[in-house]
Amino acid sequence: MNWLHTSAQLARDNIGFVLVTVMQTAGSTPRDAKSKMVVTADHTDDSIGGGNLEYQAIQQARALLRSGEPAVQSEVFSLGKQLTQCCGGKVTLLFECFPACRFHIALFGAGHVGAALVTMLARLPCRVRWLDCREQMLAAARETTPAPSQNIDISLLRNPFAAVEDCPPGAYYLIMTHSHELDFELCEAVLTRGDSRYCGLIGSQSKGAKFRSRLTKKGFTAAEIARLTCPIGLPSIRGKTPMQVAVSVAGQLLALHDETPPD
Repeated sequence: MNWLHTSAQLARDNIGFVLVTVMQTAGSTPRDAKSKMVVTADHTDDSIGGGNLEYQAIQQARALLRSGEPAVQSEVFSLGKQLTQCCGGKVTLLFECFPACRFHIALFGAGHVGAALVTMLARLPCRVRWLDCREQMLAAARETTPAPSQNIDISLLRNPFAAVEDCPPGAYYLIMTHSHELDFELCEAVLTRGDSRYCGLIGSQSKGAKFRSRLTKKGFTAAEIARLTCPIGLPSIRGKTPMQVAVSVAGQLLALHDETPPD
């Protein structure tokens, strides 16, 4: 069952794939029902019988992957008349598309708000890299992260610029550490990189104004500084408890993500 191992590994690695299953057969066919094949953008694993049937299935699977959307569809293939294969039977294939996640969040800070936020993000269609420079906070984070939480990667923050550089293009950054100076270094790193979909800094309007002033003195342009959001969250949610702030921030991220046009 190579397909099962491969599917699990691809899901863990956030690599899009299509699972192709032989659902029904009639007449002479190269493989029996329940045979499966995994198709990625540049690789296949297992087989549904080879030949033109498999070639056409791979092309259709990769077209689904390029759409970037989850999908389930079936199609009947006539092996003789349609695909000129000598076995001549009919095969019904099921295509299940699992695209790679495009919603990447880098969350800096394992304090009360960060922990509350992760309880929601762990159940949303996103991938989260959760970082803090305090090992004891990360130990607590690992104990409290809800299960299942395969989309949460908890990491030690050693270098702000290196951590930001490790993120994928178009990531959403949430900066809420215990240190204003570390917050500033992270903001500087994100704005220097320049391709964030969102750069959110927790804090008041006063904190936002001070950070923007410091960034201006560091040579950042008005357009670059405009990419910084502070305060963060939905303005209509005014509560200040960690969970209220977390709900507000999660809502803002989801709304922004839903507005993002597909690539």
